[in-house]
Amino acid sequence: MAVALVAVAVFPSSAEPEAAASLHGGPFDSIFAFGDSFTDTSNNPVVWGWYNVFDEVMRPPYSMTFFGGRPTGRSSNGRLLVDFIAQGLGLPLVPPYLSHKGSFWQGANFAVGEATALSSSFFHLGETDISLQVQLGWFEELKPSLCKTEQECKDFFSRSLFLVGEFGITDYHISFGMRKSMQEIKAFIPDVIQTISMAAEARALD
Repeated sequence: MAVALVAVAVFPSSAEPEAAASLHGGPFDSIFAFGDSFTDTSNNPVVWGWYNVFDEVMRPPYSMTFFGGRPTGRSSNGRLLVDFIAQGLGLPLVPPYLSHKGSFWQGANFAVGEATALSSSFFHLGETDISLQVQLGWFEELKPSLCKTEQECKDFFSRSLFLVGEFGITDYHISFGMRKSMQEIKAFIPDVIQTISMAAEARALD
């Protein structure tokens, strides 16, 4: 079975050379991330909280090797790839959109653990939908607080780095759990790829 997974798609939101100019001297002023548990920096506990369910990543041994041993909502014993990218660029760790109470001027993380590329309706999962499309909707909700006009948005996001991924694992995991056949799973792989690709291309044009 050929499984297409996008680990991390990294690109500036503008192909123009001046996009590398940054207010703080680095190539980017902000990071906007989408994905699942490989990227989620604490949105998942909020989602679980909507259903009054405690998220296990909020207890040890999660984050035991960093953050002072205090669980932060990451599905890891320490930092995630998005954390290393932010630190490497000299930017703050990207705050989770659903739980951060401060500014998002230097970026936002929309990733949620167990997020799918395809919508929940495709898998008949009911009301719970933390898919890529939903995360993109959160991004659209946030945009007016960052820029007002088309030119302001173009200027702001030309200095932003977008991370799209990882997506796909949960789509296949759910399908196997639903006892779908290999033929059924293979049939929707192109839809997963197209959904991720379209999202990445759309962010590149912001």
